[in-house]
Amino acid sequence: MTLKASIVLTTIFDPVVLEEYYKNFKDNDHLEEVQVYLIPDLRTPSEAFKRCENLSKKGLKITCPTIQEQEVFLAKIGLPSIFIPYNSDNRRNIGYLMAFSDGSDFIISIDDDNYPRHDEDFFAQHSVVCNNKIEASIVNTDTNWFNICSMLELDRLGTTYPRGFPYFARHKVSNETFHTAEVNIHMNAGLWLIDPDVDGISWLVAPAHTISFKGKSLVLGNKAWSPINTQNTSMRRDVIPSYYFVRMNYPLAGIPIDRYGDIFSGYFSQACVRHVNGSIRVGTPLTDHKRNSHNYMKDAANEWACIMVLEDILSWLPEAKLSGTSYIEAYESLSYLLEDAVESFKGQIWTDATRGYFHQMAYYIRRWIKTCKGIEGF
Repeated sequence: MTLKASIVLTTIFDPVVLEEYYKNFKDNDHLEEVQVYLIPDLRTPSEAFKRCENLSKKGLKITCPTIQEQEVFLAKIGLPSIFIPYNSDNRRNIGYLMAFSDGSDFIISIDDDNYPRHDEDFFAQHSVVCNNKIEASIVNTDTNWFNICSMLELDRLGTTYPRGFPYFARHKVSNETFHTAEVNIHMNAGLWLIDPDVDGISWLVAPAHTISFKGKSLVLGNKAWSPINTQNTSMRRDVIPSYYFVRMNYPLAGIPIDRYGDIFSGYFSQACVRHVNGSIRVGTPLTDHKRNSHNYMKDAANEWACIMVLEDILSWLPEAKLSGTSYIEAYESLSYLLEDAVESFKGQIWTDATRGYFHQMAYYIRRWIKTCKGIEGF
């Protein structure tokens, strides 16, 4: 069976990265199997539209909707335009919904600074999410958490953790164990060479760069949770109703938040994958992460409140008892469990406004589910 994939990204730059994806798909005979959705924002330059037009003429199937076209699409599926804010990486939600609407077998989320490698078939590696019952090496740990950066050879001594890895689980002996079994992969998280995806604090105090991948992809076991980002991540179509990219840019206890929308969505979707007995693979394909310019002091400040709330949420989430047999049912049950959970969390960060933010998030999750149901014709 020929599989169909959608690539989703958003950008406020000229997306030169798409030239490399075009080459990778062309060299590996996947041009007919891939549809790219580049979602512009208000600040996206005209060069982005020109590049998409040129790549389309060369054979890459690509959609780059104007802001007006995006609004028309949202209205068609019954979402108000205010649901997805401007000048935000939240715009990638439009790409997810477009890909979900077009019936893609699987969806790959990328960032505009993650480049495919010439020695890997990017499409084929991510298509593992559509394979059932494959034999894989499964990792578990004593701490319930697996550090995916341990799969990378880095240019510094010491331990580096991925962005979103809880601080309460860092610098502990994890005692990893491995076994082989047949699994159904529903989500695949590719890793990164050059610049690993770490938080702003890590870039400030212990910067690290990736030299190489240690060579073996793994499946996360029941006792091996990990953050999942949007930089190089794929999922089978069924997962999308549980993959709402949550809104950022709110003040929590007076602290502005940003850069963790994908971390929240990755964890919540991961809980749903586990609930429906799917599996998550981490490792290949690799990308060359040629990081866009960052102000790491600003990044660290904007991430801090997210880090604080995640300390409590991630202590709770692995034990949360979701219900239902589908992704839609599991995600909806999670939204209600989340509302109850935040009412019990204590500490400086847990103000009424912070709890209100998560209640609003739960409402948006249910609105997302309703939209996906409408697309599916429920």
